[in-house]
Amino acid sequence: MQPERAARVAEIVGRSLEVGGGERTQLIAKLCGEETELRVEVESLLNYQKKARDFMEAPAYECVAPLVVDAAPGLRTGQILGDYKILSLLGEGGMGEVYLGEDTARGRNVAIKLIKRGLGTANIVRHFRNEERILAGLNHPNIARLYGGAITADGLPYFVMEYVEGLRIDDYCRDQKMPLRERLELFRKVCAAVTYAHRHLIIHRDLKPANIRVTPEGEPKLLDFGIAKLLDPETSTVGEATMTLQAVMTPNYASPEQVRGAAMTTASDVYSLGVVLYELLTGARPYRITSRRPDEIARLIIEQEPMRPSAAVARSASDHQTSTISQQRSLRGDLDNILLEAIRKEPERRYPSVAQFSEDIQRHLEGLPVTARKDTFAYRASRFVSRNRLAVAAAAIILVTLLSGIVMTVREKRKADRRFNDVRQMANSFMSEADDAIQKGPTQARAMIVRQALSYLDSLAEEAGNDVGLQLELAAGYLKVGDVQGKPYRPNLGDTAAALASYRKAQEILQSLTAASPDNLEARQSLSLAWQSVGRVQERVGDWAAALKSQRKAVALSDALVSAHPEKSSYRSLLADNYLHLGEALYQPKRGATNADYREAIASFRKALAIHTALIALEPAHAAYRYAAGVDYEYLGIAFNLLGDLTGDPENYRIALENHGAELKINEALAASDPANGTYRRILADVYAELGNSQLKLKRPAEALENFRHTVAIFESIMVSDPSNVEARRDLANACLVTGQALVQLGDLSAALKVELKTVALNQELSLAEPANTEVRGNLISGLEAVAEILGRTGDVGGALHNYQEARSILSAWSRAEPDNASIHRLLALEETNVSRIHKQMAVSPKSVTKEPRAD
Repeated sequence: MQPERAARVAEIVGRSLEVGGGERTQLIAKLCGEETELRVEVESLLNYQKKARDFMEAPAYECVAPLVVDAAPGLRTGQILGDYKILSLLGEGGMGEVYLGEDTARGRNVAIKLIKRGLGTANIVRHFRNEERILAGLNHPNIARLYGGAITADGLPYFVMEYVEGLRIDDYCRDQKMPLRERLELFRKVCAAVTYAHRHLIIHRDLKPANIRVTPEGEPKLLDFGIAKLLDPETSTVGEATMTLQAVMTPNYASPEQVRGAAMTTASDVYSLGVVLYELLTGARPYRITSRRPDEIARLIIEQEPMRPSAAVARSASDHQTSTISQQRSLRGDLDNILLEAIRKEPERRYPSVAQFSEDIQRHLEGLPVTARKDTFAYRASRFVSRNRLAVAAAAIILVTLLSGIVMTVREKRKADRRFNDVRQMANSFMSEADDAIQKGPTQARAMIVRQALSYLDSLAEEAGNDVGLQLELAAGYLKVGDVQGKPYRPNLGDTAAALASYRKAQEILQSLTAASPDNLEARQSLSLAWQSVGRVQERVGDWAAALKSQRKAVALSDALVSAHPEKSSYRSLLADNYLHLGEALYQPKRGATNADYREAIASFRKALAIHTALIALEPAHAAYRYAAGVDYEYLGIAFNLLGDLTGDPENYRIALENHGAELKINEALAASDPANGTYRRILADVYAELGNSQLKLKRPAEALENFRHTVAIFESIMVSDPSNVEARRDLANACLVTGQALVQLGDLSAALKVELKTVALNQELSLAEPANTEVRGNLISGLEAVAEILGRTGDVGGALHNYQEARSILSAWSRAEPDNASIHRLLALEETNVSRIHKQMAVSPKSVTKEPRAD
């Protein structure tokens, strides 16, 4: 038999062994077509399943599993397992069989995976239990759900999963004759699912076409997280207490570090996805693996350089592989580089995350420069021209026409040219060199941008004169810089004082412009945004009265714009945002908010939601509006929770829970649609936290704890990926505080103390870095009080006293700095009461005093 023929037979046999019953017959007919001799060869080999198993794309243990496991059949058609009835065998592998079952209680089909008994039973059972725990925590539309698991009467473990009726992703793309763009868009959905798992600190480790099925509706589903491992949050590497890697990898899609048995990271999934996409686009794999010897497979994967995808298309055709991607030029360039970067031998040279891999694909689809290509001027220019052919042609004509006029007036315009060059330099710095860093990159990169941008802005301000356009540019620049320095609830450098100074500079410029020209709508819109930004920072430093005043001015300015131009969506969107932040300024408990304040805040949030809902109706695909509506629901929920605290009415907590439920649906969908978007990740973490807060108010601590743990996991992963992000550190501290509260309600005081000590440590670090930030100072006091309460309940009265005294010391200094702040004086009085109470308790039982308080 010719090598090409043998390879083709092996491929068909291997894929046939992955399915069973009628599905196998249909697959053989499809792959063999009218070639009768080929079909006879395949069916003959399938009669010797143990021998044919050598051809499979399967882990090495599947080749030897029949020698060490019980060969007796696992389940019978018609057998009942609890609520499930066995309908048929779908397929089998070394670890067990997969059956089609009927969920008689819910009227749905399910997939039931049975683990075989054998020499490795104990390890496999532990592995099964790990898989069940991991999958139960995953809830994504493109990941097959785990419904449950149990043990058969014969002592065999099994678990029940969502049954996915569909084709392998490669078969689906081929059968649908999907063009290149649609294949890439489908693949990005797979990336979104893997990114979701990575955010939950889970890697798949066996990504291959057989584990990615596409439903008849065209939605991909990831199967079999059976060899996934939990990641260590500190290193993003795999822990040790799981099955050995060499026993479970699938060679054709295994990364070099998998083959070597080295530590695995999310980069290992990036590699496997790269191989899957390579195959989807070329019909071939990066390496030709024909040997069954492990050392030879390892050598090929570790040493052999993959062929460029554009060149592999021709090889695919010669090997009788069917692919609709037949033009080399469609892959040459960006896609060549994207794929080769994803499957680099060294993990550190691949894409840092699946999200960034997916983002580069999207940039290619949009005609933007991709990170996998060297960023030369010629390359950027070529991408720009390809996106804007007509505009570039028109611009060229205009440029030729204008050049003569420019030459005639060059001497008179030298000063204007200098200002223009400065603006151009600043624009290049923001838009060309660091646009990605501004939007999604690490906060440390933003620090560089801020330093550079401020020098440009300040020098330009000296020459702005009466140039209205330049003044507007300056104001917009100062607002952007302020956002990076300290915009609340966004990745920032934690420098609120500098942020306020930048916002004030923008505000001063815009007030001058609107005073000189009241009809300048752009200046009025920007001034409203400046007031909003100033007010948000004033809240963070505890200047509550000034913050409320600023937000009312922002609302008044944007309301006037909407009244004059109701057709302008941008004005309506700004007004909705301003209503949201007015409500935020109103409902702050730390400023002594009253019942009336909460009611006004709720009314403001509802106005914001009404506007955003109307905008969504006009533009359903506008993600920013859907995101904003989710935030509106979040703030409504918070306000009702606070109103419940004030009134003691549990109905407010139930209303809060409803609003957070509506918010969760919006933000889960947004996060799934754009996994690389850090803003969506952060707001999703907030949703989990607010859901947990409402559940805590309703005395449902177990549910609250589950949501708080989701929040902590997301914020910890953000901190690991972006250590300079001060906002993420603040978010994590707040998440730890409420997690401790849930643990206290559950009675787990030891775990609660550990978490609350972390809260205190984080807030102490933040407070030292930014002493003027009253929000952090208040959070530090809350953490100290939580630690003191736990220590008091465990009998460590001395430790409790130490933490109450620490809180009192902070409040005393605060009250001296703000002698007119009645809210601070009330808190100080409460702290004095706590200290006095502990002193009395110590007098009654002096033995409870510890020599060394444990809270610090």
